[in-house]
Amino acid sequence: MDRMAKERSKLQRWIDDVTRALFLDENGKPKSATFLYAFLLAIVYAGVYAAAYLLLLDPLNNALSGLPVFWQNVLEYLIPALVGSVPCVLLIFAFRGENKRLVPNAYLWLAAFFVLTFFGELLIINWSDAATELHLFFVIIGLPLLVSIVCGGVPAFLLYRRVLKKRAAEQEQAPHRPSFYNT
Repeated sequence: MDRMAKERSKLQRWIDDVTRALFLDENGKPKSATFLYAFLLAIVYAGVYAAAYLLLLDPLNNALSGLPVFWQNVLEYLIPALVGSVPCVLLIFAFRGENKRLVPNAYLWLAAFFVLTFFGELLIINWSDAATELHLFFVIIGLPLLVSIVCGGVPAFLLYRRVLKKRAAEQEQAPHRPSFYNT
C-alpha cells in the first residue's frame, strides 16, 4: 500500500488533498451533499456546454457567413450558450424540494471554474506574448464559459427565487395548527 502512495504523482496527491479538504470531514464522510452534488452537476454542465459549442460552431459559421464579423462572433457565442442552457436550467423542474438549489449552485461552481481556469492560464502563459495567449484563452474557453454562465445562471437563479417565493406563500396560507409543545 505504501508503494502505491509513492507511485502517485505529486499532482495526484495534491488533487486528493484538495478534494478531501473541500468535500470530506476528518472522518472521511461528505461535509455537505449539496456542495458535492452541485460540484458534480457543474462538471456535467461544463460537458453539456462544451458539446453544444462543438456541435453548433461549424453549422453556425456556415449559416452566418453573410453577416458582419461582429454579429457572427456574438451569435456564435450566444446561440450555443442558449442551446446548452435549456437542458441545464430545465433540470430544476426534475428536482424536488431542497434539491432544486443544486442547479443555481452548479452555476456558482461554473463561475469558480472560470476563475480557476483564468488564474491557471495566468500561471502558464508565456509572458513575452501575453496578449496573444490571453486573447486565445478568452476566445476558446473564457468567453464561451462566461456567456454560458450568464445565459444559464441568471434564469436558474430567477427560477429558484420563484420557487422560494412560492414556498413562502404556501407556508403563509397554511392554516396555523396549535401545538401542545408551545404551551
